[in-house]
Amino acid sequence: MLMEEEPIGIVSVKDSLIEDLYILPEKQKMGYGTKLLQFAIEQCAAVPTLWILENNTDAKRLYHKMGFQETGRIHAITDGLDEIELSYI
Repeated sequence: MLMEEEPIGIVSVKDSLIEDLYILPEKQKMGYGTKLLQFAIEQCAAVPTLWILENNTDAKRLYHKMGFQETGRIHAITDGLDEIELSYI
């Protein structure tokens, strides 16, 4: 995502899987993540889904605000840390 003259974030979408949504830390909580996520949702071929680390509370808050819900699917990353799937409702 380019605002002004510098890149501030990135997202990739494959079919309906939203991957790698990232906003520079100094640009977070300024609405850029919401705009980039909305763009990603519009690129999806079917129901948008994504995976996040279970302890990423800021991401979880954004995705819930935008209409995503946990599906119950989990990938174990390490002992004690899981990745959870969210789907757009």
